Amino acid sequence: MKISSASIAALFALAMICQSQAETLTIESPNQGQTRNQSSISRRGLHWNKDQQKLIAVITYSNANYIAEADRQDLDTLVFELPGVQFDSEKNVFYALAPGGQRMLIAESKRVLFGRDIALLPSATIYAERNRGTITVKLVVTDGRTPDSRWVEVNAKLGQ
Repeated sequence: MKISSASIAALFALAMICQSQAETLTIESPNQGQTRNQSSISRRGLHWNKDQQKLIAVITYSNANYIAEADRQDLDTLVFELPGVQFDSEKNVFYALAPGGQRMLIAESKRVLFGRDIALLPSATIYAERNRGTITVKLVVTDGRTPDSRWVEVNAKLGQ
């Protein structure tokens, strides 16, 4: 079956229109962290504080990629609250409400061997932005799919 390039272009244009109409919610953490300029993310994860009803992003930065093997590795573990995120214990999903009241899914909680694991859904991405060693975090949720990487490290100085 042959598909004309005009049909492909029309489908691409339709996909772009649908994507541009997707609702987006951005949650910025009120917390900031500090790490070395010569470091990168070595570990990251989401944790639910049941007592305070808060979803927290925990990110560990390491200088391992920037030092010789004989040198001491430094680790900086930073904690970022993500306000406004709620947990639906019946469905085991985390969500936030968009300005229009729409429930936007962020992550799901799954039972693992020792406890639970919280994994971002395809609609959510966490951006950890570094600006001269200062780290800020924001969670971006859409009602569509996001890029393949759910955790994105951004260097504000380089724009990447």
